[in-house]
Amino acid sequence: MKLVCPECQRENEPERIFCHDCGARLDRSALASRKGKEEDPQATRRRLAALVDPQRQELRKRFFQVSKVLLGAILLALLVQILRSPDLPPRTSSPVFPAQINLDLENASMEPRALALRYSEEQVNAYLGYTLRGKQAALNQYYLHFERVLVDLEEGYCDVSVERSLFGLPLVTTASYQAELRDGKLLLQNRGGYIGRMPVHPALMRYAGVLFADVAKALDRDRKSLVKLGGIELHPQTVAVAPKPQT
Repeated sequence: MKLVCPECQRENEPERIFCHDCGARLDRSALASRKGKEEDPQATRRRLAALVDPQRQELRKRFFQVSKVLLGAILLALLVQILRSPDLPPRTSSPVFPAQINLDLENASMEPRALALRYSEEQVNAYLGYTLRGKQAALNQYYLHFERVLVDLEEGYCDVSVERSLFGLPLVTTASYQAELRDGKLLLQNRGGYIGRMPVHPALMRYAGVLFADVAKALDRDRKSLVKLGGIELHPQTVAVAPKPQT
C-alpha cells in the first residue's frame, strides 16, 4: 500500500515517515489500520484446512446426491399421481337418451309460468356427452385429445371432470364448484380440484381455468339460457333449476 503525501500528493513507500519530495510528515494511520485487518496466520491455515478437508467434502457431495434423489422421487410421485385417473364411471355403449336440456332452458326463460326443471346426474352427463360429441374437433388441443366431460352432483356443489388423452395416456382434470344464479349471472365459487389424483388447493385452482376454457366456450349457449332463470339447486345426483319469479 502506498502512502500519499497530504501536501504534494506524491506516493511514497509504506516504510517512509516523511515525504520523499517535500519532507512533509506522512499519515501512517491508514497503513496501521490495514495491518490490523490482516487475517491471523493461524486462522488462515484453519480456513484453508477446512476447505480441503476430505471428510467435509465427502459429506457435502453426499448431501447433494441425496437431495437430487429426493427431488427426483418427489417429481416422479407427482407425475404418477397426475397420470392416475380418478374413479370415473365407465363408458357405456348404450347411454341414456339425452334430455333436451338446452331447449328446456330456453322455453323456461321465455315462459313466465314455467315449472321448475329437475334433472338427474345421469341425464346431465348424457346431455353433455351428446352435445360435446359434435364439437370434439374444436375441443382437441394440440396433442390433447378430448374424450368426455362428467359431472358429479353433490349437496350444494358439483365436481366437473374433463377427460383427455395425451399420446394414449389418460389425463383428467377435475374442478369443484358451488354454483349460484344471481342478477343474471352464474357465480361459481371454486372449492379446489384435482389433476389426475393430485389434489390442487383452491388458491391455485383459480388459475387453472384455462384447463376448462374450451369446454366452457362449447357450452356458452347453455350458460346464456341458464342465467335467464331464477335459481339453481344442487343435490346428490340431482340438479333443479327454478324459473325467474314473476314481477
